[in-house]
Amino acid sequence: MVDKNEGHDQGFCIERLAEMAPGTIIDVTTLAEIFGRHPTSIKRAVQRGELPAPTKMLGKSCWTAGRIIEYIEDRLQKAQDEANKEKARLARIGA
Repeated sequence: MVDKNEGHDQGFCIERLAEMAPGTIIDVTTLAEIFGRHPTSIKRAVQRGELPAPTKMLGKSCWTAGRIIEYIEDRLQKAQDEANKEKARLARIGA
């Protein structure tokens, strides 16, 4: 389930994940529902480094809500840092 927005073309807002306690354990099926994707898409996102690697629990891939949010926030910060470095580099060369 995608919160707020329906469809892949309109973007998404993941309130459900943010509302969970950080220790809430989420399996791949639930995470797929939260992101409005198929479980296979979640597995591929992990392979691409877009989501953290899960741990196995009772044979299922699982994460905690807090770990997913922490991972996404870290990726966002790294992207911002890279953008700032590029902006500074361009300023140095006068572009």
